[in-house]
Amino acid sequence: MKTKLLPLVVACMTASPAFAADPISNLFDEGSFKGQFQLFDFQRDFDGETTDRRDTSLGGLFYLRSGEANGVSFGGSFASANPIWDANSEGIYGLVGGGAPGSIAERESVNRLQEYFVSGNWFDTKITVGAQELRTPMMNPFPLRAIPFTYRGASVKNTSIDNLAISALYITDYMGWTEESFVSVSEGIQGELARSGIIVDVDDNPMLALGANYTLPIDSIKAKTSVWYYSMQDVYDQYHIKFDLSGELGATNWYFKPSYLKQDSIGNLDNTAAQFDTYQAGFHLGMKWNGFDATVKYVTTGDGNIIAPFGDEKVIIQQVVQSSRANEDAYGAQLAYRFAPSSALNGVSAYLNYANYQVDGDSSQDIDETDLSVRYDLTEYVEGLSVRARHAIVNYATGDDLTDTRFYIYYKFEV
Repeated sequence: MKTKLLPLVVACMTASPAFAADPISNLFDEGSFKGQFQLFDFQRDFDGETTDRRDTSLGGLFYLRSGEANGVSFGGSFASANPIWDANSEGIYGLVGGGAPGSIAERESVNRLQEYFVSGNWFDTKITVGAQELRTPMMNPFPLRAIPFTYRGASVKNTSIDNLAISALYITDYMGWTEESFVSVSEGIQGELARSGIIVDVDDNPMLALGANYTLPIDSIKAKTSVWYYSMQDVYDQYHIKFDLSGELGATNWYFKPSYLKQDSIGNLDNTAAQFDTYQAGFHLGMKWNGFDATVKYVTTGDGNIIAPFGDEKVIIQQVVQSSRANEDAYGAQLAYRFAPSSALNGVSAYLNYANYQVDGDSSQDIDETDLSVRYDLTEYVEGLSVRARHAIVNYATGDDLTDTRFYIYYKFEV
């Protein structure tokens, strides 16, 4: 942990009122241990000359939490992804380490401390300092591979006002899917720009964020709103606003989820080739009925690419493609179905998801993707066991078309 965070650790340890009120044994007696073992096989096949990719990994995520003593608690977790075999004729997919996706190299295991933190919980305010997973719109676990993202810094959440949660972040470092040590958030921004062909230096500053989530006290409909502001000095500012509205219409349940994201480079970065000023706006509109869930989606993006190296809530996110390109309009539809508990296929759910992505004035950049997912929750037979299969078909107006197939086996447990 960087020395700049040590004063916050001390504050967490010393600010507890009436320190001797709760026994230290609470830390152990009320603790918990949970996690999941997981076996994944991901494969991407290209129609052209691009190197195919495949990884198979075995590992898991394991979370240890203490109880609270005078508001103070501790937490940690361990993450592991290990190659079962090397597909040396195929490129690395990215489930495990060893090289960049698509490179021909020997796969390497990834084993790391995912989290290690101390928390203080006083006066409806929880302060967490250390390495921790985050769940916010533009900094989240990014759970697209075997190991989710994790972050190092401080987070604060206050719930003293009914229906309102106010949060703040001070984040200095992160680890991506296959890293075993933390790197600065500035390197994450720099790497994201490099993938777009823009090579610049990014100032090494922390990410600061402030967010509010509010549930409207209305009986006729359910209404939630989320407003977040993120800032890195001399790098960029961004705002994310999302509404989640739902209600009953006869025998059906409807929902409407509009959102808006604004991003602007600032300071030193604004004076380089990486300068950007963009936005993304769109919505999900859907209806649930008798196990079915039908959704239509639309999103439009401004004059620059969306910069999102730390996970995000883009309006359309598919298995391979996401709405993120400059001057892009995307249209999507999804139909999902969950079999009833009384049916022979209890525990089975599936969806079909399609989207078309168009860059204004350039049909050569058109993309369409069709996804199929089937999940089977086997808890009825083995507590905590589930399997899933996903398949994506991606067609590009120019470039190699591809298929992407993923198999998952999960075994979750809790002690």
